[in-house]
Amino acid sequence: MRIGTITFHCAYNFGSALQTYALRKYLTNLGHDVHVIDYRSADFNGYKIFRGIGVKSFIADLLFLPGNLRRRSSFQSFWHKCFGLTSRTYEGADAERSLAEDLKDYDALICGSDQIWNLDCTLGPVPPFFLSFASDGTKKIAYAPSLSHAKFEEKNFTLEDKKHVSEWLNRFDALSVRELSVAGQFQQLTNKHIVETLDPTLLLNLEDYRHIQAPRLPKKLEAGKYIFAYTLWPNKDMVHYIDKLAAKRGLTIVYYSQKPIRYQSHAINVWGIGPADFLTLIDKANCVISNSFHATVFSILYGKPFLTFGTEKSSSRMRTLLVKLGLPEKHLLPPDFEGGSNVEPFASVLNMARLNNLRADSERFLNDALM
Repeated sequence: MRIGTITFHCAYNFGSALQTYALRKYLTNLGHDVHVIDYRSADFNGYKIFRGIGVKSFIADLLFLPGNLRRRSSFQSFWHKCFGLTSRTYEGADAERSLAEDLKDYDALICGSDQIWNLDCTLGPVPPFFLSFASDGTKKIAYAPSLSHAKFEEKNFTLEDKKHVSEWLNRFDALSVRELSVAGQFQQLTNKHIVETLDPTLLLNLEDYRHIQAPRLPKKLEAGKYIFAYTLWPNKDMVHYIDKLAAKRGLTIVYYSQKPIRYQSHAINVWGIGPADFLTLIDKANCVISNSFHATVFSILYGKPFLTFGTEKSSSRMRTLLVKLGLPEKHLLPPDFEGGSNVEPFASVLNMARLNNLRADSERFLNDALM
């Protein structure tokens, strides 16, 4: 089948890029011809590397220019190598009409994963992320989009929005989300049953990631001699904990941040790396400390010792992930964690039989939807 997927694929974010790769790779492994639709929604401006909005933004663009150029190049290289992007980029007021015309002959269209249905993130529903442009004869499937919140802000989910979302949902042939616990506000808008499926990154085996990871470590790092500290939202307690752990173990801190973080221990900022380097840094690390969902996923898949700092927004989905996989919840630290001498990252053996059982349900959903 000829399949098009639409998601947040170009946000210069490791998780976004790798979940895009994972869904396409899974489908191509089944023998399908799969292309990632190069759609840029209006809020993509918030993810652009060079924004050029106002004096402060312009100064920041100049100040961080070398790292930002490396970042743009490494991500775009990954996209073009791994996504099978459509030849055309769709953006602006005419995007929906162009999508409808260019993709009318596709056998199936899949929206998801990532937070494309998080209306507080997208500032209201974005029609193409609900396959508004799909023709009646094309299979329409939602695979694991995340709503993230149990209740959206009223301004982002008005009565008019609900009417449109209801119409779009009722056109789908199969509906799934990443977290069923927050899907109630959409389920009440359709009689079609919404089910829960795995994040696409969990559909693949480790070999699929080793195949695309960078062949060597950046900055002449030595395997096993560093902590990979991936802090999407750095905080003082997290920085202090990482510093103490690095000093205790005699390790370098490898971190990723546009603005330098003031660690006391020896630290290397790898700002500018792409998804392939991200995988290698996890693979070769002594341990991984993060507050990222996807850094947690890949720490588990690679069998690395790890600790995840919870946040007010992310703790519930982190905990759900650990519970689903049968892993100890002590991998997850509470948002108010201030440090503790006995708390150290540790590895847990992934129960592959359990993961395969979870995969089976998601695989069955996709296979049935594509029949």
